[in-house]
Formats: sequence, structure tokens, C-alpha cells
Amino acid sequence: PKLGATVDRSVRAVAMDKEFPIDEHRATKYTFDCHSNQWFEHPVTLRLNREPFGEGGMRLVYRAREILEDGSEVDAVVKRIKPASGLKPEVNYHEAITQMVADSYAQEFNKACAQAGLPHRLAFLPVSVVKIHGYAEPLCLEPFLSGDYVKHSDNAGHRETDNETAAAFSYFTYILSQKMLVVCDIQGVGTFYTDPQIHTSDGEGFGAGNLGAEGIRRFLRTHRHNLLCEELGLPSPDAGLSDEELAQKFQAQEREDAALGSQDPMITMLAGLAESSTWKRSEQYHKGLSAITQLFLGR
Repeated sequence: PKLGATVDRSVRAVAMDKEFPIDEHRATKYTFDCHSNQWFEHPVTLRLNREPFGEGGMRLVYRAREILEDGSEVDAVVKRIKPASGLKPEVNYHEAITQMVADSYAQEFNKACAQAGLPHRLAFLPVSVVKIHGYAEPLCLEPFLSGDYVKHSDNAGHRETDNETAAAFSYFTYILSQKMLVVCDIQGVGTFYTDPQIHTSDGEGFGAGNLGAEGIRRFLRTHRHNLLCEELGLPSPDAGLSDEELAQKFQAQEREDAALGSQDPMITMLAGLAESSTWKRSEQYHKGLSAITQLFLGR
């Protein structure tokens, strides 16, 4: 679920060395592969705190460690949907799909930068869904991200910083997907990002935060074509417009902003969370994700 800067932000700076009662659990880990449009599963062992060390508007966050085959442990966090939130736990599948698709685009972005001789690189944290044996509720698992957390953009078209890498990446996804989608809501530590949102042209897939064509339009309205966009050869969204057409475009944007006033698209999104967060709408997801998969297979 997308709640702007209010979801799980305060918990990320908490130190991982504070001791809590820990239980060890056997679990099954589900990871989505966007190239094949399939979920893959394998067994995993987790050391999980009994009590949450933080919470956001919709989720509780628990310290955890994932035990690898060689016995080493990786600091992680497990996120659980609050029972009183009204959301179904299956929303965690939406979260994982969104982040893994975003990371696939990040890899393409890195390749494009390398080919252009540019040093810019970025990545999204790998997110999986885990089911602890003996419990039916799915949970979200991701590596712990420490450091100064910065939010560069949201899913409603607002830019929080002037970071050119974050802005160019979002516009890159729009162009590379043949204008079918945009990866936005860019936030994280350095160039390690998490919790993105994807808007698609048909509004399908990627949870209730997908504002569809309106979300893409909002992104384009505030996008600033920067030097990195030019160096990557990305066409300007204003390419081919005359001075008069540009002036008309800016005037139209000003009128739209004035008409929106204090309306917040987040309110509309939240109103549909309870309905849109169910995992039963598999036809929608297969339709939207299959189209996106074809984009990757074609490259």
C-alpha cells in the first residue's frame, strides 16, 4: 500500500543490534520472476523477533535474520499487515511483484548507463513473500536498509528532491516500456531503493496504488528533463512542440493544479484499498504482467 512518506519510514533508522526475544522458524519463501511471470519457492529458515520494533500506517515491522545455507545470517525485516487495517494479507504479493519488476527496469537502466559510459547505477531491494510453517498468513521479507532514508518522488506526481538519477530512471521506464508504465515513488538509501509504485496505462496490476493513465499523466506533468535524460538519449516529452503549444501546455497544467486544489489522490487510492488489495483478481494481474513480460522477453 502506498501512503506517501508515512509507511514504515520511522523504523528504518532503528539500530539492528538491540536484543529482542527471537524465535527460529521454518518457512517457505516465494520470489517473483518478472521475466518468466512466475513465482518460485524454496525453504528458508528465519530468526524472527516476537515483537515488532516499529510500525507504519498499515504494517507492523519485525527484526529478522535470514539464515543462509552456509550458516551465515543476513539482517532483514519482516512486514505484517495490521489485523485492524482492513487489508487482506495477500497485498504482500502485490508489493513483491512491484518491487521485482522495478528492479528489472533498474538493471536495464544500469545497462543503458554503462553503454553510454555513464557511472550511474541503482537497484531495488529484493522482496519476497514468506509463509511461516504452521501459519497461513503471508508476510513480506526484505533486507534491512540502514542509513539516511530519502524520498525522491511519490505516486501522485510530486517531486520531493531534484535528484537527477531518480528522475531519469522513472522517465527511462516510461520510454523503455513503450509508454505502457512508469516506475515512481522512488525512495531509499543512496541508490538502493525500496517501496516503489508502478502506474500502468490500463490501470491493471501492482495494487491499489496504481493510478493508471492518470498516474502516468501526473508523473509526466512534473517531470523535468535533465542532463542524464539527454545523455541516455531519452526523448523530451516536449519534443516537437512549438513555443505556442508549450505555453498552452503550461497554462493547462496550471488550470489543472488550481482545479485540484487540496484534493489528494491518496484519498481516492485509500478508499479502494480494501477492494483492490485482494489477490483474487488474478485475471487482471496475468493480463497486465503478461504484457510487461513480453517487453522484457523482446529485449
